[in-house]
Amino acid sequence: AVPDAAVAKDRQFAESHLFGDWGGLRTSLWEQGVKPMLLLITDPYGNPSGGLEQGFTTYSMLSADLKVDTAKAIGLKGGEFQVGFSLNFGSQLSQNVVGNTFPIQSSDVAPPGPRLTTLSYTQALFDDQLSLRVGRLSIDSLYGEEFAGSSYFRQFTSVAFNAIPFAIFYNAPGAFGYPATTWGARARYAPRGDLYVMAGIYNGDPEVGLASRHGLDFTFQGPALGLGEIGWTRNQQPGATALPGNIKLGGFVLGGSVPAYNTNTSSSGRHGFYVVADQAVATLGARSEGRQVGVFGSLVAAPDQAVSPMPFFFSTGVVANGPLASRPKDVLALGVAYGGYSGDLRRQQQSQALLDPAIRPQVSELTLELSYAIQVLPGLSLQPGVQYLIHPGGSPSTPNALALGVNAVVSF
Repeated sequence: AVPDAAVAKDRQFAESHLFGDWGGLRTSLWEQGVKPMLLLITDPYGNPSGGLEQGFTTYSMLSADLKVDTAKAIGLKGGEFQVGFSLNFGSQLSQNVVGNTFPIQSSDVAPPGPRLTTLSYTQALFDDQLSLRVGRLSIDSLYGEEFAGSSYFRQFTSVAFNAIPFAIFYNAPGAFGYPATTWGARARYAPRGDLYVMAGIYNGDPEVGLASRHGLDFTFQGPALGLGEIGWTRNQQPGATALPGNIKLGGFVLGGSVPAYNTNTSSSGRHGFYVVADQAVATLGARSEGRQVGVFGSLVAAPDQAVSPMPFFFSTGVVANGPLASRPKDVLALGVAYGGYSGDLRRQQQSQALLDPAIRPQVSELTLELSYAIQVLPGLSLQPGVQYLIHPGGSPSTPNALALGVNAVVSF
């Protein structure tokens, strides 16, 4: 027999959250258009060798979000209001111990402290072909995707992979990633099911995201940050039988004048381009089970080495969702990420190092990650992992580091 809608919802909540349907409260709220979400990510990790020094830390992020479906709540079709709050706490292994650039812990996406995150309104128009969003936004998303995303990225712990390609943030500090947000607006148009174009403009003032502002700096001082993306979502429409994949091409421009490295001149703005692609290459059971093996890759180029600290970045890897028939929710992930530093920046650092030997000129950093995520209970996963860091912080003089730990994710 086919279960009725209420029973189906109960089962869906029970499969996704540690506390299931909250005794029926979650379903009752969603019937009124209100969707609460509470997520805890915690990363106990240590490096027994290499880096600036050895140590062990735990860093965590607690996120609370509320989405309101305006069609259910007030009868406004296609609208969604979202408000969120986050708290980061603990000690960051990369910044405080190892000294590497690509954060080891997935929760290490913001310094410690509480902050207001998303405060936005989204409106779908023309049978969902057009989506408009405005408010306090980030260019990535904790739930779903905005720019440069791939579901494969979320399967890793290192921030070199997780969310979106790291070098976009590194080269454009006004490009805020969750939980930091800024005023912005974006439009996404999908004239047909498998093709879309997307563009956004944001207040690119990096001071808005400082921990001391707690997400409450509502100033609009600029400079402007613009992003554009075109994407092809292959074999993901109803009835598709071939293996799914994605290709995304995009670029970013951050305005304003910044000092050029190793000169007394300034350069107006920073810019770059990116490619993100992923493709399922094999199924491990019926397609409806979602068990499959896929590969991914990303490339970021920010060609102006006078102002871009990491003009070349790439990541690639393989992900197996449900590698064992007896463990259909587990995930095995293997990836490599590389960032090459600006030659102009390095020459500046070499000159400064003559006066201050503590300065380590940066060449490149590479991260290798192997991890296995285990669904212990619905809404609770533990992901033991190992990361090997070559040239932490980009310096060949810093010993390569080994990082070991567990990424725990709890959806309440």
